[in-house]
Amino acid sequence: MEDQTFDYESLAFTKLSHSQWTDYFLSVPIDDSELDVLTREIDTLKPEVREILSSQGEDETSMRKVLLIQLLLSLGLAFHFHNEINDILEHVFRRIDDITGDEKDLSTISIMFHVFRTYGYNVSSDIFKRFTGDDGKFEQSLKGDAKGILSLYEAAHLGTTTDYILEEALRFTSSHLKSLLAGGACRRHFLRLIRNTLYLPQRWNMEAVIAREYISFYEQEEDHDKMLLKLAKLSFKSLQLHYIKELKTFIKWWMELDLTSKWPSQFRERIVEAWLAGLMMYYEPQFSDGRVIAAKFNYLLTILDDACDHYFSIPELTRLVDCVERWSPDGVDTLEGISRIVFKLMLDVFDDIETGVRSKGSSYHLREMLDELKTLVRANLDLVKWARGIQVPSFEEHVEVGGIALTTYATLMYSFVGMGETVGKEAYAWVRARPRLIKSLAAKGRLMDDMTDFEECLVTKEEAILDCQRMIWDINKTINEELLKTSDMPRRVLKQAHNFGRLLELLYTKSDDIYNCRDGKLKEYMIVSFRCTDTNDKADRRCHNPTICK
Repeated sequence: MEDQTFDYESLAFTKLSHSQWTDYFLSVPIDDSELDVLTREIDTLKPEVREILSSQGEDETSMRKVLLIQLLLSLGLAFHFHNEINDILEHVFRRIDDITGDEKDLSTISIMFHVFRTYGYNVSSDIFKRFTGDDGKFEQSLKGDAKGILSLYEAAHLGTTTDYILEEALRFTSSHLKSLLAGGACRRHFLRLIRNTLYLPQRWNMEAVIAREYISFYEQEEDHDKMLLKLAKLSFKSLQLHYIKELKTFIKWWMELDLTSKWPSQFRERIVEAWLAGLMMYYEPQFSDGRVIAAKFNYLLTILDDACDHYFSIPELTRLVDCVERWSPDGVDTLEGISRIVFKLMLDVFDDIETGVRSKGSSYHLREMLDELKTLVRANLDLVKWARGIQVPSFEEHVEVGGIALTTYATLMYSFVGMGETVGKEAYAWVRARPRLIKSLAAKGRLMDDMTDFEECLVTKEEAILDCQRMIWDINKTINEELLKTSDMPRRVLKQAHNFGRLLELLYTKSDDIYNCRDGKLKEYMIVSFRCTDTNDKADRRCHNPTICK
């Protein structure tokens, strides 16, 4: 393998071919006993955090707890304290007006708003009126509070269609944060946080990336809590070991398929990318099997998309649709060439995943996903007919079928498969009913995927991106609104819908197509996700990723 050089600051390292990515992760050594050591150390520290979260006190204590929750979210630790956080927020929300009534600190109010909206509590955006003048503009004196400005910028991304004050907040904070970057007066680690946030705020960023970047930021804060920092590093190191094990499992499965030599050159071998898309849907350790399932589905859907775009004739695709509808292994013998290989891959993926879900007593997941796969292949047949001028769809048909073919619904559903009994049949029925939240996510995906078409139609790429960003901003407000209003679904199901919105931002922000371009942000996401946290503890003395960390 050729020498690879990594520069974390500039993220300008030599290109890895796909075989090098897969070879690299297969070669990383993993010792299960290290996970056991990390788990014991994490379990030793967690009671200290629980003690803080359970402490009794006046309004100031309640406010400090909510601020701590935001810190736990940023450090990637909130999942350890799910029950405690829910109890705190339920209690504090009852008295939110009294607790925040006299508070004048911009950062504190912004964080309070951010946390409650994140967990589905509809705190009124009127809470920010204390920082505006009679003209509705934010007071210029706030510009001296860089931390508060950044917190307000983050909070503004949780606005709904009626939160007009947050529109002004976004204009006010965006302008000032860009000025801070240009001026360079803030400390370097704070400027990096501003730069990362302007690229993608926490609301729409990948949780693993948020955690790893914030650990680096928090360590350089003079008033950081050493215990929390240590816990964050240990927890993230544990996650990294899970991630490497998952990649090894998925890559070995892919290699055993031995399909590479059978695909035409137009087909994409997106192996690490398929797993990374699963990480975007959930990052917690309990969903380790789910990420492997997601990776397999992503790989299958990528192959199906390529076959429809570059290979299948309409008769061939029609025969494949018929085989998928019947869903019998005997159907393999009725197909030829690539369609035969694609259908065999479908059967293999479902058989492989079925073994796991049946053992956990949740086989209904596979029935639901098979129904969605049938819908998906039918939608691809419709799109191929439209693209070749055989049929002309109505606008409504284009939106609905486009949402299916973009795998909006399939992506949500396969994330349910990986969650076992946490998610019931009603979640699948909810997606199929196409409520406003699901339709908005599909529209967002269609818009972001079509961004290159906007660039061709408009005068300049810059104008196209600005136009697209305005439309996506409006859709995001609707998504935020529906996440607050939807009361008939568990919060975890709604979080999966939110995470799909995140996935779209990560894959297509600023017209970058991360999934299909191995340069740029993909390399950054991989480095951030796998770079060591340097805990200097016994459990972390051996780096598992020397190529990435050097």
